Amino acid sequence: MELINHIIFVDGEARISSKPHLKAEMVARMYSDGQHTIEAVMEQYGLSAAEVHSALAYYYDHQEELDRHHDEQLREIRANAMTLEKFKAKLANRKHD
Repeated sequence: MELINHIIFVDGEARISSKPHLKAEMVARMYSDGQHTIEAVMEQYGLSAAEVHSALAYYYDHQEELDRHHDEQLREIRANAMTLEKFKAKLANRKHD
């Protein structure tokens, strides 16, 4: 029996084997978040349908963990993001220096 796997691990992250710079989770989220069709994801990254489906299979097999990590990253980004008010205050302070 032949097992074809389009996923490899680089530094602990699942990647598309033909494009090791491309995270499987990122590919899967384009489709799973309802933003794009399989065909659009294929076109965006130059992937085969099998590669996109492999990314989706990996995502769905690890969805709870990946979603939790994704949510943590979003919370951290939002916590560290500069609001418009903070940005305006920073600009105003520069004018006074």
